[in-house]
Amino acid sequence: AWAPGFSGYPHLPVAMSPLAPLMAAAPAGSRFSPSFPELVQELRKAGPQKLMVITDFDQTLTSYFGTDGSPGDQCHDIILRHLDLSQLPSEARRGFAELEQWNSMSDAERLARCDNDRAKKVAASVASFDTFHALSAQHQLSRFAESCVAKSNVRVRDGMKDTFGWLERWEVPLLVVSAGLGELLTSILQGSGAELPRRATVLANRLDEAAVSVTSSQKAHALELVPDFVNEVTSEGRTHVLLLGDKPSDCCPLQGLPKSTPALKIGFLAEPTEEKFQEYLKVFDAVLVSDATMDFVNCLLDSLSSTSMM
Repeated sequence: AWAPGFSGYPHLPVAMSPLAPLMAAAPAGSRFSPSFPELVQELRKAGPQKLMVITDFDQTLTSYFGTDGSPGDQCHDIILRHLDLSQLPSEARRGFAELEQWNSMSDAERLARCDNDRAKKVAASVASFDTFHALSAQHQLSRFAESCVAKSNVRVRDGMKDTFGWLERWEVPLLVVSAGLGELLTSILQGSGAELPRRATVLANRLDEAAVSVTSSQKAHALELVPDFVNEVTSEGRTHVLLLGDKPSDCCPLQGLPKSTPALKIGFLAEPTEEKFQEYLKVFDAVLVSDATMDFVNCLLDSLSSTSMM
């Protein structure tokens, strides 16, 4: 792995490298895989006409830290923490109170509650997720989506409007693969002034549907669930991918594409440790720290459409 102080071109100083403007947009302390320079050049040669973008939502398009400086709410947090339970029948109130208790526990607390049995913890988490969606559909919680978002500290990453603007301008297909909630996702983006571009496809769970469409552990099958998106990018000859995520499993949708597909993977890591860096650099080509804005992504996209590509 290397950091922005290395040009990626051994024969050139950093300031003269074709990557210099891009590296300057990366937060200090970010790290990159050895293949990063080559992948950037591949995407630049291909240009916007060959590109598709695949992204996660929670803590990828939204920031890790919320508007109040504490960790930002993710989609299910927004409902569990901010739903006015007085609007629901007493039985439903009890069910959601139990779900919020589980949701607010740390991993260590959940493990302890499950007799330190990891298999039991996984099963309990799955059961909690399924129960949430069953109750949500039964009581039509989509009607409370906007009011819950309004109470939340959730925040879209700065520069997202420019990201979506570039995708709109160059008509690049965008696929959002999220284990979160589609109604909240669109409400959060619209409220921030960063509406999804017209060629966006959202694969997410729904508040009024008991069936779970996406979980973090099943993202490898994501492309099987969006045949129209796959047919579209295939018919247009879109052979290159920019992928955004905040955890390694966010890279799993790429398993639905040919192994030879050039894919530049950018990971957001707000609270890095050496162990986390090593884990992320096994799958991501760029690991951005400090709860990064979208400046680095936007600089990369601009370089793909620049007439002065190197």
